[in-house]
Amino acid sequence: MKQRNKLMIPGPVPVWDETLDALSEQVMSNYTDDFVPMYQATMKFLHQVFQTENDIFVLTAPGSGAVEIGVASLFNRGEKVAVVTNGPFAGRLIEVMRAYALDVIEIENEWGKAADLDQVRQALKKERKLAGVAVVANETGTGVRNPVKELAALAHERDLPILVDAVSGMGGYDLPVDKWALDIVCTSSNKALEIPPGLGIVSVSPRAWQVIDAKQATATRGWYYNLSTWKAYQAQRPDNPSPTTMATGLIAGLHASLQRIIEGETLPGHWARYAWAQKVVRAGLRNIGFEMLVRDEDASFTVTAVCKRADMDHEQEVRDFLDAKHGYTVSGTWGKLTGEAFRISHMGQSSSPEYLYPFLLGIEDFVRSVKEVDIPVGSSLVGLTGKFQA
Repeated sequence: MKQRNKLMIPGPVPVWDETLDALSEQVMSNYTDDFVPMYQATMKFLHQVFQTENDIFVLTAPGSGAVEIGVASLFNRGEKVAVVTNGPFAGRLIEVMRAYALDVIEIENEWGKAADLDQVRQALKKERKLAGVAVVANETGTGVRNPVKELAALAHERDLPILVDAVSGMGGYDLPVDKWALDIVCTSSNKALEIPPGLGIVSVSPRAWQVIDAKQATATRGWYYNLSTWKAYQAQRPDNPSPTTMATGLIAGLHASLQRIIEGETLPGHWARYAWAQKVVRAGLRNIGFEMLVRDEDASFTVTAVCKRADMDHEQEVRDFLDAKHGYTVSGTWGKLTGEAFRISHMGQSSSPEYLYPFLLGIEDFVRSVKEVDIPVGSSLVGLTGKFQA
């Protein structure tokens, strides 16, 4: 069998052995006595990760499915929604909204920069009859963290609900749902929660339920991608609220991963590992002549976007080299950034020294052997001193 590359891409991420062990167990039914206690424990862990007492639902769906159920449930056809846009996944969010015939007001910001709060404030003042605000918390395509706390406050000044796409953010850094009064928050299993793709996870606030319930008579939401359906099943059977068969194997993997995070390294320790890996990558690559796309204060803790060097024609050069010579896979960029930057994930095992050390040396090798730049061996390891601390 061909040796698989080590993934340094922003999903799916390489997972830990405890999770792989859980995923390898025989399939369970979601009605059995061995599954229900594990499901209950998993939900308690999720409430800790989201830092919320809100309802949380686990869908058999990708992250985009979690976003879609939020959009489909919170807004009705023809309603006007303001969306902060500064990257390709904001574009994905807009695609979903337009598929539901929403009138999208795009608040455009520069790719690679966090949302401009003054610009958002003015846009919200200008627009009348808005039904809500939406934002991507952690823009995976550019490696930007948006100021979600402040954006939520602006939305609530207008008495508007906010929908947050936290697909590559939730679990990777501090995103307190209740403290910041976030109404719909969506994430995915295959990012900072560190399991394979297949689960979309959504939290729903009391304010969001008020909006959803008030629009029930005029909504055209479908069935599965409709939070009202999930609410009805939750009322009937709280320990088994899914309207369809659950992805029990993936939930077993999620339980193992969250147990490792919450009871093992602790949630603050988990965030600290990601923050440490971010600093290692940024410091190391800067030291060998790369520039970061995003300034440090707005940089994602889960994925770093790195600009191509001046002596590179296309970012694909370094990706092809890492793939062929060192067995690592990193991501490119698309849209406005096509060919201009590459993206490095530090989620899952890729946030560990075991992944980062040879990976950085591999990029060093690219600079030295392909670009013929004389740099000392180990120049990219300047950030690897010390250990991450919670």
